[in-house]
Amino acid sequence: MLLNLKTIHTPTTLEEAISWLAQPGAYPLYGGAALQRRSSSDVLAGVDLSQLELDYVRESENSLRLGSMLTLEQVRQACAERGEKYPRLGAVATMLAADWPETLRNTMTLGDLLMERESQSMTNVLLLALGVVIKRMDLNVHLTMPAWLTIPADVSRYLIAHVRISRGSQAVNVATEKVARTPADAPIVGAVACVEKTQAPVKQYTTLALCGVAKTPIPQPDAARTFDETGSIDQALDKLILDPPDDHWGSREYRSEMARVLTRRVLERASH
Repeated sequence: MLLNLKTIHTPTTLEEAISWLAQPGAYPLYGGAALQRRSSSDVLAGVDLSQLELDYVRESENSLRLGSMLTLEQVRQACAERGEKYPRLGAVATMLAADWPETLRNTMTLGDLLMERESQSMTNVLLLALGVVIKRMDLNVHLTMPAWLTIPADVSRYLIAHVRISRGSQAVNVATEKVARTPADAPIVGAVACVEKTQAPVKQYTTLALCGVAKTPIPQPDAARTFDETGSIDQALDKLILDPPDDHWGSREYRSEMARVLTRRVLERASH
């Protein structure tokens, strides 16, 4: 519960929202679920973003922009509608359905998801692998997913406009794997690979991301590039960057070994 919440502001313009968020203890309400789950005593005022028209789905020639006020279910539906033609978007729809129960998909927004920066979220691992870009509206800047996940400051006061996902071509395969205590649990280690077949001389373009092997989900560009250049999964595994925690969920050795096992699986599946 937000025990110290005293007031909620409902701005109708971006300028007004930015002004309110500059006040001490003011936090944006993308829906409120993230702040409720956080249950912080620092939250003194909420800034309701519902009047800023951030619940949009906009298409351009090569990408899809999804507004921060969309519920995760609305995001899932938007991606599912385009998923048959664009496998990258289909992977987002599939992951949201697997990672979030329907009740949470209808209450959590995309902004809530980004605010939480959950370190063991397979959704975040997928967004990393897909090269998602986040538009921060208060500073009018774009941030890559790796930059967003590693910002040392508290991002929960940032004003997010949307995320942009490249649709890619139809010649894309996305594979995901995780190890967890049960299929419904958050991963101890998770992996996502996206392989897009291209024209010669470059036969494919691979992106790879892991969670459970560092403080945050991290991309693995060296391993992905090695796989593209050599076609060798073994050589790609040698390029993985692993600095896993050692905790009650799994030892460093276990996490490192599982990272290699899961990386092999997703590269094999995504490249066929």
